[in-house]
Amino acid sequence: MSAALGLRRRARARDGELPALKGSASKVLFLDCSARGLVEFPPGLLQLEHLEELHLEGNLIETLPSEIGLLRKLRVLYLQGNRLERVCEELGCLTQLLSLDLSGNPVADGQRLLLEVVQQLRGLRELRLHGLGLTDLPDRICKNLHRLELLGLSENSLTALPAAIVNLSHLREIYVKRNQLEALPTGLGELPRLEIVDAGQNLLAALPDEACGPTWRKLFLGSNRVLALPGSLRKLGHLTVLDISQNRLTGLPRCFSTLTSLVELDLSDNPLRTLPPQVCLLTSLQVLYLRNTQLRGLHPNLSALQRMQVLDLSQNRFSKFPSEIFHLKNLEQLSLDDNQLREIPVGIQMLPMLKCLGLTGNQFPSFPKAVCGLPSLERLYLGQDQGLKLTSVDESIAQLRNLRVLYIENNSIECLPEAIGHLQMLEILDCHNNRLTTFPDALCCLNALKELRLQGNCLSQLPLNLTKLQALEVLMLGGNPLTDPPAGVCDLGPAAVRQYLEEKARVLTKAVQVQAWWRGVMVRRRLGPFASLGANEKGKRKQKKDKDRKKKPAAGNAKKGPTRKKK
Repeated sequence: MSAALGLRRRARARDGELPALKGSASKVLFLDCSARGLVEFPPGLLQLEHLEELHLEGNLIETLPSEIGLLRKLRVLYLQGNRLERVCEELGCLTQLLSLDLSGNPVADGQRLLLEVVQQLRGLRELRLHGLGLTDLPDRICKNLHRLELLGLSENSLTALPAAIVNLSHLREIYVKRNQLEALPTGLGELPRLEIVDAGQNLLAALPDEACGPTWRKLFLGSNRVLALPGSLRKLGHLTVLDISQNRLTGLPRCFSTLTSLVELDLSDNPLRTLPPQVCLLTSLQVLYLRNTQLRGLHPNLSALQRMQVLDLSQNRFSKFPSEIFHLKNLEQLSLDDNQLREIPVGIQMLPMLKCLGLTGNQFPSFPKAVCGLPSLERLYLGQDQGLKLTSVDESIAQLRNLRVLYIENNSIECLPEAIGHLQMLEILDCHNNRLTTFPDALCCLNALKELRLQGNCLSQLPLNLTKLQALEVLMLGGNPLTDPPAGVCDLGPAAVRQYLEEKARVLTKAVQVQAWWRGVMVRRRLGPFASLGANEKGKRKQKKDKDRKKKPAAGNAKKGPTRKKK
């Protein structure tokens, strides 16, 4: 194992080359040469007769050598994302292969040969053929590869799956996303070990009763044309994840409440209009997506979902905050973006675990102060792509001591409060497209700040204290009338801005020092504008002398006593 890991490190030394294989390299079991710019299959690899796992994905390889059959102990081969137009027949000689990935190669003209070669690999456990433009999957694949546990066929042009899929008795996962399937084969429900079915983004109009299997745990049917769900859903007692978003559902069957193991449910982009009461009986539910379902209110029994952690109600028609949410004590993420809310009630502070709150695109006449009473809040979204524009941010935002992300973009905010400087955990601040005219000094106190987006404001100058933001990695300033630093410097990123401001600070510091020295010289010499100080002192001394001279008679002018008359 240590030799294999050492070789992996050397494999990443130079692009377009295979590392030198020395000493015990012939016994290497694992080799990673992915995304190395290789234009051909490295001939040196054919010497590694003990190699079991080989990664060549993300290169420019166009052909496989016929000698690839020499790697008889190879168990894992990843070739996705290359330029293979054909595969050699000798690939079918790798009888020990357990996992093969040929996804994303331009094999349009070589599809038939590829499928013929693949079906010879009877020991395969995992087969990924995503994005190859396949229009058909032969029955022989399902008959010969009966040990498959994972089958990946997404992003092809399949219109149907073969009925022989029922032979894949070991299959656990099947991925057929982004095809043109109009129906799922009924044989899927007969596979005794199948757990994950991903059939999203197809043309499915319904889910057949026979297609549902009791072992299913995850079912993805998003972006189809399903009008209603079958009663056979009651079979899916172990289902934990169901994605039925972007379909045409107007309601749910009664048996839906039997999905008691369901943890995650996505009903977004369906014309429901009201929340089906069956959802409120799924007491294990932790994640619920109801985006764009034309809801105006919630069912009063929603409070029964005490395990709920994520709730998405964005793009609906709520004009009043739904009070039913207040009872979801374990809620961590709540999205109410793009509704018609005008206020957030104080009751939202009953959600002590709330960490993420989305309120963009509503109709708040002023900053919703109630959100500042959420002690656990880490992410707050108040951008206004549509709706009323906020003109200020309330000082109470200082209470959100755990806030890490704040989005207040596309508003009409002219200044940020000094209180924002108390958000010492803040890492991302986005206030682009506002009306800020001065850079708030408080922002220079946010030591954890990594991203600062201020583009589209009215800033003309940046403060020297901006250099204190040592963690800053992203600084967006475009669309401001900046002159200091110049726009050209700002376009170079935060490092260039920091360098400019540091240089400016050094120049100013030196100028202050020179000015202080010069003033000292002037004072000592009583010159220039400071000479008046010396003149004043000299004048005071002269005034004192004159005063003393008046008090003391001069010599020779002493007063004489009175004269006596002669007799």
